[in-house]
Amino acid sequence: METNNNISSLKDTVRKEILGKLRGLAPETRDQRSRRIQEKLISSEEFRSSSTIMTYVSLRTEVDTDHLNEKALEVGKRVVVPFFDLEEHRIIVSELESMDDLVEGPYGIRVPANGPQRVSLEEIDIIVVPAIAYDKNNMRLGRGKGYYDRFLAEPGLSTSKTVGLAFQFQVLDSLPSDTHDRPVSWVITD
Repeated sequence: METNNNISSLKDTVRKEILGKLRGLAPETRDQRSRRIQEKLISSEEFRSSSTIMTYVSLRTEVDTDHLNEKALEVGKRVVVPFFDLEEHRIIVSELESMDDLVEGPYGIRVPANGPQRVSLEEIDIIVVPAIAYDKNNMRLGRGKGYYDRFLAEPGLSTSKTVGLAFQFQVLDSLPSDTHDRPVSWVITD
């Protein structure tokens, strides 16, 4: 059995490798491939039948989500995004009403300018979960702070579907994982 230190070390190695590839993507390539991934989610039955979707506001080293967020707002979905509570190390769900309302928040992540507006977790139909990498069993490797693992363990989210958006090179055969790590329901790639 792997020790926690060994698992942590393996995770760090995978993070460095994949982040290097992500940083190396040309912006136009990232945009084109991101658009294909977003369109796959937008055309899915899960998206079409959802009322409230939780997405994230992407960093430069993630599959871009701006088109997804704009499209969801355009078709009348309630869109919520994470707001990071740095004191309690947790995610507060906050409603996004317009992409124009975003300002830079913790970790350089854009958040709604009006701050966290609590939304009932039970209302969320789909959660788009960011990650550095996924594996063939839909396990995810995040940035290492545990925000999403703690968030996805919330009882109010037990019926929410979770989806990862990833470039093909971000999906590995297997990932090192701990008992607290949470997989997603499915992963969409380019």
